[in-house]
Amino acid sequence: MSLEGKLKALGQKMNEDSSHYKGFHADFSFEIKDKEENWSVNFKGDQVELKNDLLNEPTCLLKMNEENFLKLLDGSLNATTAFMMGKIKADGELTKALKLQKILNEYQDN
Repeated sequence: MSLEGKLKALGQKMNEDSSHYKGFHADFSFEIKDKEENWSVNFKGDQVELKNDLLNEPTCLLKMNEENFLKLLDGSLNATTAFMMGKIKADGELTKALKLQKILNEYQDN
C-alpha cells in the first residue's frame, strides 16, 4: 500500500474510534526527505484531519525518510530511539510527539 493509502486508512480508522485521542489537540507536520513529500495531521479533540502539505506553524515538525515514516505509522519504530539515533529530527513540542507515538500504537492491527 502506498504512503498516502496507509495514511488515509489510518486516518479513517482513527476517525471511526477517537477514544485513544479524545481531547487531544495538536498539529503535526511530516517532512519526508527522500520523497520530497509532506503530510500534516491535525488532531481536533475527536477528529483527525490529513493534509498533503506542511502547516505554517505545527505543534511539532518531524523530518524523516519514507522508510522510517512507514515504520512509525505501523508501530515498528520507536520514535524516542529513532530521535536519539538521528533517524528523526523534530522541532516543536516534543512531549506532543511522544503522545503521538502512543496514539499511533493504539491503532495497530497487532
